[in-house]
Amino acid sequence: MFASLLLSWYDANHRVLPFRGTKDPYRIWVSEIMLQQTRTETVAGYYTRFLDRFPDVFSLADAPEEDVLKCWEGLGYYSRARNLHKAAKVVAEKYEGKFPADLELLRALPGVGDYTAAAVASIAFDIPAPAMDGNLTRVLSRFHGVREDVDIPAVKRRLAGLGREDMPDTRCGDFNQAMMDLGATVCTPGTPDCEACPLRPLCDAYKAGDAETLPIKAAAKPPKDVAMAVALITCRGRIWMTRRQEALLKNLWVYQLTENAESGTDVEKAIKNLGIRAGYQSDLGKARHVFTHRVWNMTLYHYEAESADCKEGRFVTLSEMNALPIPTAMKAAKEQAVRLLTPEILPMDEALLPEVAAAYSASWKKAHAAHCDPDFLEDHTPAYMEAKLRDYLSWGNEIYALRLSGKTAGVLAIDRKHNELATLYIAPDWQGLGIGKAAVAFAVRELDDTRAMKVTTLAKNERATRLYHSYGFRHKAKTRFLDRKQTLAEIDWLRSPTGKGKKTT
Repeated sequence: MFASLLLSWYDANHRVLPFRGTKDPYRIWVSEIMLQQTRTETVAGYYTRFLDRFPDVFSLADAPEEDVLKCWEGLGYYSRARNLHKAAKVVAEKYEGKFPADLELLRALPGVGDYTAAAVASIAFDIPAPAMDGNLTRVLSRFHGVREDVDIPAVKRRLAGLGREDMPDTRCGDFNQAMMDLGATVCTPGTPDCEACPLRPLCDAYKAGDAETLPIKAAAKPPKDVAMAVALITCRGRIWMTRRQEALLKNLWVYQLTENAESGTDVEKAIKNLGIRAGYQSDLGKARHVFTHRVWNMTLYHYEAESADCKEGRFVTLSEMNALPIPTAMKAAKEQAVRLLTPEILPMDEALLPEVAAAYSASWKKAHAAHCDPDFLEDHTPAYMEAKLRDYLSWGNEIYALRLSGKTAGVLAIDRKHNELATLYIAPDWQGLGIGKAAVAFAVRELDDTRAMKVTTLAKNERATRLYHSYGFRHKAKTRFLDRKQTLAEIDWLRSPTGKGKKTT
């Protein structure tokens, strides 16, 4: 009677979910591991993306663990992903890619407990085994009137036995999913919707009027508060990260963490122990992350390193950072890291002028070193470039400081009158970090796209030529030689008008 009432209700009211309607044990197993301690709504998108990346057990088994963790990023409880990877290897190697249709063999796979084994066995192979999650525990304790602490092992076994007695011999997977749906939508925690429940005529708790008090559980211990300092250590447009070795967040990439730091001195000592010489830049705010048994109360700091030398971990670019598996606990820190590693384009003022001139001097010398007389190169000092920048301003050009991680890395000048990107130079240590690309995109947005735009490059600067070509500067307008021997040439490039209001970014 129990099963027939429940399955009739399920046939009419089941939830439509992306991981339902399959008998493929691999897909069922992936979804059930994801659903452990994670909301169904959250899992849906991750499930689809995960299967796109790892469509079968062999592709998952062959993948590097870091790729699996990256694909899992944001789901939390990362030991699930590590065990998923380990279990895939077992199935691929020991069972030739076929999941065993046996409850005990399924339970023996890494990360597969009683619940997951029962879910896979019942849904994929129609094996009668109740998948005892929170939903089944709640429905069964109310239906059968179990008024004891459901976390006591003997009570757990009793509920599992009752679940097995209530389960039909066929449609075992539908039964488990019906129990999950009933617990999630009708027989909910707190106050259930008993009037909508198909089991109401037979429910002990409904008759006794105490459904909202069941199941009975002992009060859980509150999580422990932990003070955690998070240092974002940058070095010329890169940021230091390390693969965590501790059990919590193991093998995920994090920033420099100092637990129970009482002052900035403790943080700086920890940084020094990494072999990094760095100076404090600023506070970056606070963040909080709740784990099962602890809460990280985080204070974020920014430090700038003198060099990228370090004993462990490594300095990474923004794109490299985004490719690493980073835990949700680092969400606020990552947002600050992205900000620090994203180029800023600021109108130059008197305060920034010396820094801009120094970057201009260093980058100009590098660009022309192979072609110019050494004495001529040395003449292009920061002071000389400062005077040149003032000339640009007097001609009506706009000058911008290109900055990254709070440091000036280059200079951009645009000439609105002639619709020209007049100057763009990035200091040698800051090249290859996306600053030039951001500057060109900015200039193209600012200039008039209803007129031809102009930019000038050195003929042998292939890197700059490729960059400008990617933004539509393709028409060679003029070539000039800058020396008598005609070894140093520059080329004017034009970008055709794209039409009013159709600016390229």
